Amino acid sequence: MKKGPSAGFSESWLQEVVDCGKQFYDRRWMYGTAGNLSVKVNQSPLEIAITPSGAHKGSLKPTDLIHLKDKGDGKLEPQVKKGAELPIPSAETAIHQAIHQTLPGCGAVFHVHPVHATLLSALVGNPQHRQTLEIEWFEMLKCLGIGEGEIGMLPIFPNWQDIPKVAQEVHQYLLQTPNAPPAILLYNHGVTAWGRNPEQARNHLEAVEYVCEYLYLKKQLKS
Repeated sequence: MKKGPSAGFSESWLQEVVDCGKQFYDRRWMYGTAGNLSVKVNQSPLEIAITPSGAHKGSLKPTDLIHLKDKGDGKLEPQVKKGAELPIPSAETAIHQAIHQTLPGCGAVFHVHPVHATLLSALVGNPQHRQTLEIEWFEMLKCLGIGEGEIGMLPIFPNWQDIPKVAQEVHQYLLQTPNAPPAILLYNHGVTAWGRNPEQARNHLEAVEYVCEYLYLKKQLKS
């Protein structure tokens, strides 16, 4: 496994996360305080910067992001000055950790709640078992690394309230599926996508939501 700083990481990524949060809020993907965004600062030991719990993602500053580091026991702990108030990271940090840890080439993980991806996850998914959204090839699938003529296969995970359980299932899936597309759906909840940097993670999110909107409208036209 690659050690040392995440490939390509720079302080500018923190501003990119903030900018993406504003974009996603404007697109109605992160209304209220929903969703969470992270970037990898270091691979080993793992260190990430992630959006705080309960924060409005349309009005963040780079200094609002919480730096979490593995102290050697597999648990991510906030990097704060002694005596400072302990910040609260996103409730779904464990899922970010699983993706960042399992995929050394991953530099950013974004989780949002776009309407069409959420609708498709509920229509096709199952609250108790992982399902697969199979997609007949069309041009936009290229954005997710799915070659011409291939069938796109996006997993839909149960949205367990036990977040570490979701994280463990995602970890096992990624280990068993080395050529998996860079995104997953959570049942009746939303989409998580990743990339080597914030820009690529954002592009993957956009592609997934486009694909889901296309499939949803196609289903409506056929009914």
